[in-house]
Amino acid sequence: MSDVEVAAKPGFIPPREPLYDWGLRVTVQEDLFNDGSHPQVPDGALLAPRGTPGTIVRVGRTEEGSLPVYLVEFPGGTVVGCLEEEIVPADGSRRGVPGVM
Repeated sequence: MSDVEVAAKPGFIPPREPLYDWGLRVTVQEDLFNDGSHPQVPDGALLAPRGTPGTIVRVGRTEEGSLPVYLVEFPGGTVVGCLEEEIVPADGSRRGVPGVM
């Protein structure tokens, strides 16, 4: 046995795979307000009301890299970053399950 104690390291948790892909038509599940990411619009202004249709134009990740973020373009050209719980497929299809095809 060694005199050196090995500290337990947290296990690596891989980033979660996105449920949706770019090009998918989606609908907003809740009102989306400006959190300051749209400098040309006042903070707290409504960007997309619940039920607004849009199209995913890009899929990225949060700064921590673990959660998918969807850039959704809404009518009028407004693009908003959305989390999975804020959008659903416009065709009414069920949400996918990460890692399951």
